[in-house]
Amino acid sequence: MSVPSVSRDFTRAVFDYLAARGFAADTVMQCAGLDSLQLLPGGRVPLNVYEKLFFAGERLSEDHYFGLNMGACPWPKSWGLVSHLAVSAPDAVTAASALMDYSELQLNFLRFRLRQLPGGRMCMELQHDGVARLQRHVVEHLLANIVTLASTQVGYEIPELQIELAHSDAGDADYVSRVLNARVTFDCEAYRVQASQAFLQQQALYGEEDLYRVTEQLARQRLMELRGEDRFLNQVRETVLQQLPGGLPKIDGVAASLGLSARSLQRRLQQRNLRYQQVLDEVRSELALQLIGGSDRLSLNEVAAYLGFNDQSAMQHAFRRWQGMTPGEYRRRIEAN
Repeated sequence: MSVPSVSRDFTRAVFDYLAARGFAADTVMQCAGLDSLQLLPGGRVPLNVYEKLFFAGERLSEDHYFGLNMGACPWPKSWGLVSHLAVSAPDAVTAASALMDYSELQLNFLRFRLRQLPGGRMCMELQHDGVARLQRHVVEHLLANIVTLASTQVGYEIPELQIELAHSDAGDADYVSRVLNARVTFDCEAYRVQASQAFLQQQALYGEEDLYRVTEQLARQRLMELRGEDRFLNQVRETVLQQLPGGLPKIDGVAASLGLSARSLQRRLQQRNLRYQQVLDEVRSELALQLIGGSDRLSLNEVAAYLGFNDQSAMQHAFRRWQGMTPGEYRRRIEAN
């Protein structure tokens, strides 16, 4: 598994938040005991270095809830492109799905899982991979930031919100509840956020479907670029690509080609915040663009068969979901240019 890390957006947000309170970057670095940010490939920052910045922030600002208060502040934005996706999403469910699918752009040690509870409430659970314990400031910042983004999206505070924290109360549970505008419980078995289904189905205040589609395409492209450094993932994608002409590749067949069991392959993908279906969709989506927009002039039926769809109608539906337009519309747009 890759080193747990965060993006430059996340790291820059800490410096910007402290700069607005009068603390220069050099002061922050010195307080954190850092000579440099020790960047990883792609400009990412190791999680343990990121955690030191929060400890420094607490000491400099004398704020015992530094991470929580920073997360609740609408500026600076930590989520970068993911925040644009969330705000432009048509509803909260779509925004939550974007967080699950593209959070890896900003951090690679968490997976977000959404499920429905009895009674209609929805639960989002934070699962941390390769990190035995999440530092309090880091996770409180994340949750406060997610709640703030969600409230911005619909234009009002989230009603009936419940948040479960795996860490202990740091001294003022009532303050944490007020900042998060939620009923908060500590020492839980996992980090979870629960909201009513009615809230998640609310139309977004700034939702714009066309903007969301364009932003999602950019997010998908950046995610593929980020994962391009992952040799194992490249092998999985290449195997899927090789098996596509013979029909829709099943996880068992792909795993066998890699010398793995299906369970082992699924586990290694989960460590990368991925599901097999996501990898399959990404490969098919990328190949669909090449085949439909290429100069070979394959018919749409031929493209559908090559991509493993039962018929053209199924491909039309999937392509619209991936690209926000039909294959015919995409081909005409390419020809016009």
